[in-house]
Amino acid sequence: MVLYVKLDQHNWAEDDYTNGSTYDISGGIYRDSTFTTLESDLENFTGSFRLIDEQGYCHYENNSSDLTLDTSGTFTITFSQNNAPSLYGSFRVRIKLEKSGSRLTAIGVNGSDLIFIEHN
Repeated sequence: MVLYVKLDQHNWAEDDYTNGSTYDISGGIYRDSTFTTLESDLENFTGSFRLIDEQGYCHYENNSSDLTLDTSGTFTITFSQNNAPSLYGSFRVRIKLEKSGSRLTAIGVNGSDLIFIEHN
């Protein structure tokens, strides 16, 4: 089963980081490609936030406590000073979810997962 990711923000600046939720990257993880039903079982998973290019190569992965998965089906990533992505360009966000016996990946549809990281 594939899950679907829909970002709330589609821009970031290279090497930027925050220490609070005001400037986090956030979004929802849905069970359907029409973004109707949020996945409500996220609290049972650990997750990783990944940035991949158009060829599928992963340029950044953060599987630390910077990624918060909420029971409402939403997520936030707070880039800390030592975990901020040091790259620029257009990327697709993938959220990899794992728990005992399962691994699911949330992908985008029609650009819902696209993020542009501005050169800083």
